[in-house]
Amino acid sequence: MDTLEEISFLDSNFPVDVKRAVAIAKGIIESKVTFRWTFQASTDLLCRMSDEEVSLLGRSGAYHMGFGTESAAEEILALMNKPHQKIQDMHETARKCKQANIKVTFNLILGYPGETEAHRLKTLQVMGEIARRYPNVSFSPNVFTPYPGIPVWNQLKQLGLNGPRSLEEWADISLGNNLLPWFQGEEYRRAKRMMSYFILNHQLRKMARKSASRIRSRLTGALVKPLDWRLKHKFFGYPLELWLARTGNWLSLRRSLLTGQSLGGDLQKVR
Repeated sequence: MDTLEEISFLDSNFPVDVKRAVAIAKGIIESKVTFRWTFQASTDLLCRMSDEEVSLLGRSGAYHMGFGTESAAEEILALMNKPHQKIQDMHETARKCKQANIKVTFNLILGYPGETEAHRLKTLQVMGEIARRYPNVSFSPNVFTPYPGIPVWNQLKQLGLNGPRSLEEWADISLGNNLLPWFQGEEYRRAKRMMSYFILNHQLRKMARKSASRIRSRLTGALVKPLDWRLKHKFFGYPLELWLARTGNWLSLRRSLLTGQSLGGDLQKVR
């Protein structure tokens, strides 16, 4: 007989009803059926739960949560109609999940209309602070996907985005190849390198923490220093470290928000 090992709740706002979330966790524990489970949420919703309630989720088998944090620049969050997504809630979410032994993945979006490099740098600054304090956090950057019909669709059309005009064109929409007229060329390449250096820096820090070998830990820690320098001085040219990381296939940029597992070492391609 096959054994149930893991369940992913396809509910992007699982803890919207705290009593329901707690009841489900208690029911799993009382059933004595052991399995791991995951879900997605918004940071403000999770922050409505007490430390004990989040710990209950962990004890019931919840081992990962995915959050659509998208940005840590308040101006961009406002443009995304996400004023509820507060920076302090991102910190608090990471803390609550760490004490419950739950891993989290924060989704980050590049290329939203109105975003500048200053906004991206602000996001990396905040996320870097969170990652250094809470080792249970990972990140998954993605390029903005302009679904036809979203609230800002008319604005996107003014920026030069062409939408599907027939059923055939609707069927051919590729969500992995984003055509963003305002996020192309050198700006896109620089943003991609910036994000890649941030993720590589984050992954090396995790490796240094986890390494049982003091020598390996020190070596990995030494590799972080030039990446810190790049991020501090905004120098992303001559990406030797990224080339080496990709050659070794150990740079994981994109992750599943449901499980936290790697989805590959590259961002969505922008034509």
